[in-house]
Amino acid sequence: MGESVYSHTVEFGDCDPAGIVFYPNFFRWMDAAAWAFFAANGLSARDVLAGADAPARALGFPLVDARASFKKPARQGDRLEIETRVARWGAKSFELDHLITIAGEVAVEGRETRIWGVADPTSPGRLRAVPVPEAVKTRIPAKA
Repeated sequence: MGESVYSHTVEFGDCDPAGIVFYPNFFRWMDAAAWAFFAANGLSARDVLAGADAPARALGFPLVDARASFKKPARQGDRLEIETRVARWGAKSFELDHLITIAGEVAVEGRETRIWGVADPTSPGRLRAVPVPEAVKTRIPAKA
């Protein structure tokens, strides 16, 4: 598959006093879209975190960088479609592209860099980056 679409309808509480979406909400929705993307590609959060798919076992995909370019404001009642795909697989990290549209028009272009995180055996309570499993890279191809 390699991509997915996550939808969200903007609510009153998502907006600032000017009536447009308060920009941090886009990052929250991109995070939700990232987890929905993995679920749509056979790696639900429950499976990954519980280790149901042993080669893909992780404690999470910590965010190490996030960017967004805002093209059009979103307002209460707008239906956002967030299309997500892997832009690049690295050794221990990966980049996700998010294209957020409203009625077919681009509102936001976003990119996240995440790591494949596991428990650090030398430091309890911390995560460390490990190589992204080849089984995951094969299952979900990168699309530039």
